[in-house]
Amino acid sequence: MKQGRFASPWQGCDHGENDDWAGSTTLPGTGFVVPPIPRDVIRAAIGASLGEHDVTRDPLKRADAGSGTASRQWLCLLGAATMLTPPGASVVMAQTAQAAQTATPAAESGAPALGEIVVTATRKQESIQKVPVSLQALTMDKLEQHEVKNFTDYAQMLPSVSFDTLGPGRSNFYFRGISVGGVGLPTAALYLDDVPMTSSNGQPEIHIYDVERVEALSGPQGTLFGSSSLAGTMRIITQKPKLDKWEAGMDVQAAKYGAGDTGGQVEGYLNAPLAANLALRVMAFYDHEGGYIDNTPASYTYTFGQNNPAISYVSSNAAIAKNNYNPVTEWGGRASLLAEAGNWSIMPSITYQHLASSGTFNYDPRFSGLQVHDYTPTHTKDEWYQASLTIQGQIAGLDVTGVVGYFHRATHILQDYAYYSIDYDKMGGSYYYFRDQNGAILDPAQYATESTVGKKITEELRIATPKSSKLQMTAGVFHQYQKNSFDADYIYSGSANGYAGTDYDPTTGIFTPTNPAPAVRGNALYATDYDQTYKDFGLYAEATYPILPAVKVTGGIRYFSTSNNTYGFNGTIYDMDTCSFPLTKRLQCINVNEPYHQTGETHKASIAWQVRPDKMLYFTYSTGFRPGGGNNLTGSSPYKADTLDNFEIGVKARFGRNLRVNAAAYYEKWNGVQYQVVVPNTFGSTNTVNAGDARVYGIEADFDWKIGPVLISGSGAYNDSRLSTNFCDLVSSSNLVPRSTCSSETGDLAASKGTRLPRQPRFKGQLTVRYERPIGRWNAFVQGVAFHQSSSTSDLNTANDALFGDPTGFESFDFSTGAKRGGFSAEIFIQNTFDKRGVLSRNAFCEIQTCTEGSRSYPIKPQYFGIRFSQKFL
Repeated sequence: MKQGRFASPWQGCDHGENDDWAGSTTLPGTGFVVPPIPRDVIRAAIGASLGEHDVTRDPLKRADAGSGTASRQWLCLLGAATMLTPPGASVVMAQTAQAAQTATPAAESGAPALGEIVVTATRKQESIQKVPVSLQALTMDKLEQHEVKNFTDYAQMLPSVSFDTLGPGRSNFYFRGISVGGVGLPTAALYLDDVPMTSSNGQPEIHIYDVERVEALSGPQGTLFGSSSLAGTMRIITQKPKLDKWEAGMDVQAAKYGAGDTGGQVEGYLNAPLAANLALRVMAFYDHEGGYIDNTPASYTYTFGQNNPAISYVSSNAAIAKNNYNPVTEWGGRASLLAEAGNWSIMPSITYQHLASSGTFNYDPRFSGLQVHDYTPTHTKDEWYQASLTIQGQIAGLDVTGVVGYFHRATHILQDYAYYSIDYDKMGGSYYYFRDQNGAILDPAQYATESTVGKKITEELRIATPKSSKLQMTAGVFHQYQKNSFDADYIYSGSANGYAGTDYDPTTGIFTPTNPAPAVRGNALYATDYDQTYKDFGLYAEATYPILPAVKVTGGIRYFSTSNNTYGFNGTIYDMDTCSFPLTKRLQCINVNEPYHQTGETHKASIAWQVRPDKMLYFTYSTGFRPGGGNNLTGSSPYKADTLDNFEIGVKARFGRNLRVNAAAYYEKWNGVQYQVVVPNTFGSTNTVNAGDARVYGIEADFDWKIGPVLISGSGAYNDSRLSTNFCDLVSSSNLVPRSTCSSETGDLAASKGTRLPRQPRFKGQLTVRYERPIGRWNAFVQGVAFHQSSSTSDLNTANDALFGDPTGFESFDFSTGAKRGGFSAEIFIQNTFDKRGVLSRNAFCEIQTCTEGSRSYPIKPQYFGIRFSQKFL
């Protein structure tokens, strides 16, 4: 009995004379020969793989009406391959065969299996595959699939990004290892839409919800994004109001850290067309994360004076000891209004977030598990809002965009500082000790308070040629003013009314209070209050022109002018000169006034060859800069801007409609590196200097590969970042300029040529496999994520690095599964499934030379599991 136009349902497999056996077959393009296999076995294997329980419903019969012999051959090969692979793999191969059946109709309809990703990395909308720069875009789908809601979540997905952190809102991130330590302004810029949010006191935590994508631009972006885009730029692009439809959504999540506490989250958004040319979009969220670090009970006995071993004080943390003592509560929202009139649109927007956390997010590696011994409370409050106004339209055929932004942030930190006292006590029992008026010893365990109020005003106007123009050009003018008012007190409780311990005579037991404790203000022995101002002005232009039908060249330049200043007080009473103490108000005593001004230019040139419509090769040379500034130490000099030269060659390619691969290799030269050095005999004060040069060799790549219902995505980066000159240390508080030559023999060498730059692992990568298939009226999925990071260093100074210790390499695995039906979806997930204790950075709350016991490790997220429900209303 004939089936269609074939003599038998297995005619596509007939290569031998035996009707009961399928002959050997060569897999196309591989040279692999499949040996003869019984046809009944093949028939059963194919039927099982495709869910066909009735053998009369032969899959080859469906192929007869489909794409013909090619599809039938693939199904025959599937049957053979099913016998050679595990059961799980046969399912994937079966689905691949089904995809092959429909390949021709899909191609004819022009519907790609992998959707196009549109970015605005060059200040205009274009496919990511056409941008001649290394760029990774995390789309809304990827962000949701990986349960991303904060910075550390998406930073893990970006192989060229590393960071150090003391907790939420207290992070600094880096691209390609361009990091040596905390200094004035970061080496990488952070943008929310078109408005910069880069901050000198750690990046603000931006909640990731109702976000269109996250763009990570590796390498200097000085031409279009200006100051602090020295090594790269992170852009968070939010969803914009839509004029043509109502839509809303709500997400609810309950989760728990494996050995820690529970938490929950509620998020929602609404898009409301208010009129034909007016729409409003709002988003709001509330998120509470349970803690996972335990502050376990502990005590420490201080001994005062080498000649008085009997004088001691026992400090205990019993009053604040508790398990899971680092919870975080965060809430906020965003509102955007879009109005259109002819060719013009106007969109005001405001985002507000409030974060409150307790405890520490770094554990003490000296103890087992995730635990610390803190003696004084630790709290963080971080509140910020950003208001922006974007106007777009056309004038004389040119696209015009104007952006005005205002960013305001207030942070207050109460930080345990007891290990400063403990380490000084262990250095010889000579640390300060004080008594009250009755002679009772005051608790020496210190704590610190830090408050920062910052504001940033940004104005930018740019024009661009229309998309139809052969010459694509963007030009603009940029102005920014920012001011940070910083206040910090390092507090010895009771010292405001305390007296020196030397007023007590241990031989007689008589206490005669005559020498007041040297408090700067209140109970602070060391205090800081100063204002930092940064003014940035820039003129820029970038143009692209096709010199051949398949070859485009790009050139860009930016002129910049920066004027920065640090003005205020920093130190102890011994740094107050003629000022009276204690201080009673801000800026009452000035011992720091460091203005700084610099002008210059940064530029870019690239050539892109569109080898085929879906494959591009490019070479880019680009530069970036970070402004200099003034130090906050008396007698210090300003430090200059440092610059970065980037030489990058890359490829962006699609292979058919199912595979996309992007890769780049690069060499970067970092010039005049801003390096923060601890100044001897200044109670841990630091000075920033231009210490020397460094270089980076690296390669980074990412891919997406769709195989039927399976999507495999991966990314990885290898970075070899090292000093190319010796870095010299400061040896005296009276000479705040590092020496031009230094060595370990003379004791003034901070780090030698060839030393690795800190915090960036040599290799970092992740792989995601996601399988989707319909089950009844539901679309179900299973997803697995594997993450690997190699070891990294903690500090550029080799002596300090030895005190910190280096984080070792680690792996972690995430899994999730769920289903979607219409606008409703549900999923369960588990992150860091095997609860690996990977360390991302090592930190200390005071300089590591003093606080050797205060070294802490910031771990990857401990085991974390939960359930999430989403409802979209279209």
